[in-house]
Amino acid sequence: MAEVQRADGDLLALDASGGISCVDLQSMAVRLLGTLALPRTSVENSNASLVIPRWRLCASADGAFAAVFFDGGRHGFVIRLDRFETTMQLDGGDYYEETVPFSICFITRNEKTILVHRTEWNRLDASDPQSGRLLTGRDLTPRENSERPPHYLDYFHGELRSSPSGSRLFDAGWVWHPVGIPRVFDVVAWLTANVWESEDGASVQWLSSREDWNFPACWIDDDRIALGGTGDWDDDEFETLAAPPGVRIVDVRHGTKAPDRKLWMNAEPQELFTDGRLLFAFHGVDTSVWSVASGSCVKMLEGFAATHYHLRRKELLELKPHRIRLLATTFW
Repeated sequence: MAEVQRADGDLLALDASGGISCVDLQSMAVRLLGTLALPRTSVENSNASLVIPRWRLCASADGAFAAVFFDGGRHGFVIRLDRFETTMQLDGGDYYEETVPFSICFITRNEKTILVHRTEWNRLDASDPQSGRLLTGRDLTPRENSERPPHYLDYFHGELRSSPSGSRLFDAGWVWHPVGIPRVFDVVAWLTANVWESEDGASVQWLSSREDWNFPACWIDDDRIALGGTGDWDDDEFETLAAPPGVRIVDVRHGTKAPDRKLWMNAEPQELFTDGRLLFAFHGVDTSVWSVASGSCVKMLEGFAATHYHLRRKELLELKPHRIRLLATTFW
């Protein structure tokens, strides 16, 4: 599912048959917009601890475009929903693609919708989802004497998450041997000033090292991001030190120069959501609610397994087969 703001609803949902529907959460009306013929896709060397192989959906904020893509694979589609026509065929590359979700997200800049997507294991691009026109064209110089050319990025792009304003991108990728290293860079600089910003621009910050890279994360605001896991990295042992379950909050304006805030929890979060005031952590069966300001737990939602958060409506959503449960969060 993906939050949108359309005249006919505020949620887009992809079902198991390839159908994309618009859901009005006020009236609970569901309108099928069209159905994609999703090809059978398998993942070699699939490892559930790396990424769950599945078709997934994201959408532009206005609900005009949706992207359907396969996590752990290389292919996807962009659909213009008013005509239900495919405008782009996506290819994320075939080098260890089974280790990461498909790197993709929509952002809005100057009232224009832009799609950011992986086109190779170590390359991100921005495109116009209507025409497919590439907005970040650039070419590496040929390799000479086995030396890496300028701007070469030895990094496997992972899950992408846009900051609330679309000004920054969070990238949960990894490097050999392997080590997860989440990073952040400035989208505005990438699109307007330096086409190599996503590789080695001045705004790129490598936030930390960790043993995993498919962990929950969510932006609290344009400067702070919450990351699942509290263990610190030990360079000597080359591993993440054991630590209580919880979340660390990183201020990306300071990167690793400032100490992280840590919220200790009873169980590791599997998903994280926020409205900027509260942090919602899904733990597999239950969902806990935390004050961002104080770091204290304000509510435990036993038996409510939050799978999404609808920011505009301020509601937690629990997606189950054939139904959605809603829970308002404004009264905490």
